[in-house]
Amino acid sequence: MNDLIPLLAIICTIGLPIVAGWILGSQWIKSRNAERMGLINQGIIPPDRTPKRKSDPNRLVSLRNGIVLIALGIGIMVGFLCSEYLVIGQGNEFWMTGASVVFFLGVGYLAYFLIVQKMPFNRFREESEQE
Repeated sequence: MNDLIPLLAIICTIGLPIVAGWILGSQWIKSRNAERMGLINQGIIPPDRTPKRKSDPNRLVSLRNGIVLIALGIGIMVGFLCSEYLVIGQGNEFWMTGASVVFFLGVGYLAYFLIVQKMPFNRFREESEQE
């Protein structure tokens, strides 16, 4: 009996949300379909609620994410190297890694700010106004 408790916990943790989501999703689809069919029967054309996706991604967000992820990777590597090879890092591995990650994330955000500040901003305003 005690061997079944972990199995039951895993089934409840994974299975119940999936089943509940499936049931709620199917009810939502049925009610949406019934609503649309009711409008069509009355002669009203229902609006299309599907959101339109942007064809051109925002380049500034991609640039920021790329710089931040590179800075995060550098911070983790420097933190591990400092905690392994420096005397100050011995016994303080967590704090050494955490401090270097925060430091390099700050450097990454600062680099992003300086790069964006030097960009011609009129081009990005024109693109956002057209959408």
